[in-house]
Amino acid sequence: MAKRNDWVPTTEGKLIELMAIWQTELNDFNLQSQFGWLQTECTATINEITTFLNAKTQYQSIPTKANRLEKDEMKKAAVNGMRKFARESVRNNNKMSDAQKLQLGVKVSDKDPTPIPVPDEGPNSEAIINTREPGVVKVRYLGAKPYGVDRIEIAWTVSDTILDSPDQLANNSTFSKNPWEYTFSSTERGKKLYYSLRYLTKEGASHWSDVHEVIIP
Repeated sequence: MAKRNDWVPTTEGKLIELMAIWQTELNDFNLQSQFGWLQTECTATINEITTFLNAKTQYQSIPTKANRLEKDEMKKAAVNGMRKFARESVRNNNKMSDAQKLQLGVKVSDKDPTPIPVPDEGPNSEAIINTREPGVVKVRYLGAKPYGVDRIEIAWTVSDTILDSPDQLANNSTFSKNPWEYTFSSTERGKKLYYSLRYLTKEGASHWSDVHEVIIP
């Protein structure tokens, strides 16, 4: 079974097309000098490819079981040789551009990982209070955290006036697991707690959620 994201073609026809390119490129003395390829390694790889192609021609001419097994063994050896050459002389070769590597079919991984998108909106949430826990307010986000979210930030303020914007919330803290919990002073009990949440990722922060309110028990 082919490896995921493998650069070696899975179909024999495509593989033979790629091998033809390898035979031309690896046999070019100018490219050997330009890219620092060792001539002995180029020759060894070309020989493995040629041996497989000859075995394939023999099988097509005389399609016996023995010739098929020979072809398959020589194909495996040629592919292994190509992988070895790509690993040692192409993939991390600073003398070659990504386009030149791709000419040999060798795919180069992105140097800069694709950033994980920051969620647009903050999470939905609910406040949990218990009259048997004076001053304690627990806030939990609802649902699973989106992929890439490290923590949740909560902004809050205890106020006698109505607050409807996260910019009006003076206090901040973060938490990674439910719930966020805070114990307010006795003088704050019975007052309204206003709070808002947003997601935090390594790339940044989402927008704040709507401002919610709850009476401190």
